[in-house]
Amino acid sequence: MTKSVKILFTLGFIFIVFGLITNFTVGFKQDKKEVEKRMKIVNSTYEIFKKKVQKFNTTRDDLYNNVFSQLYFETLNQTITNCLQELQNYETQLDKVENSAKKLQKNCENIYFPSADVNTKCKTYATSYEEIVNYFINDIKQVNDNIEEYNNYNQENKTGIAPIQKYNTTKDYIDFNQDKEYAGKEDF
Repeated sequence: MTKSVKILFTLGFIFIVFGLITNFTVGFKQDKKEVEKRMKIVNSTYEIFKKKVQKFNTTRDDLYNNVFSQLYFETLNQTITNCLQELQNYETQLDKVENSAKKLQKNCENIYFPSADVNTKCKTYATSYEEIVNYFINDIKQVNDNIEEYNNYNQENKTGIAPIQKYNTTKDYIDFNQDKEYAGKEDF
């Protein structure tokens, strides 16, 4: 091999190595920017999520204190209309939480962040969301079971009171964080 061919091969090898190093460095910087961007989104969205969860919990407390506490078997046919309206509001609050949870899920999945705070937020939101959905389903199930018991009683005793409509929802128990456990689910 001539000296000029050796020089060309050496230069070619140097350029290839330089190109690989440059490509790696550029890719690394882009990944770092993407991770930083996702961390900012997780931080801001988590604050919104947290506020919506607090609103949901306040709505749930109000529901227990002001609506469920007024549901008596003897007057259920008179108080159920208000109860069903409040349950609709309750579900609306859950839907608002769901929107934030989906955004967090999108930005938290398949990544381990360099910030322990962000990783904690990613774990916490999933568990919190799972719990509140399952609490909601528990509450709906309890109300519907009471309505069913009320309707059965009136039918068996031929009281002439028309059956009460149950609360309908498309939601069901979830295992959002996919840990094979349903946080917040109660067996009745």
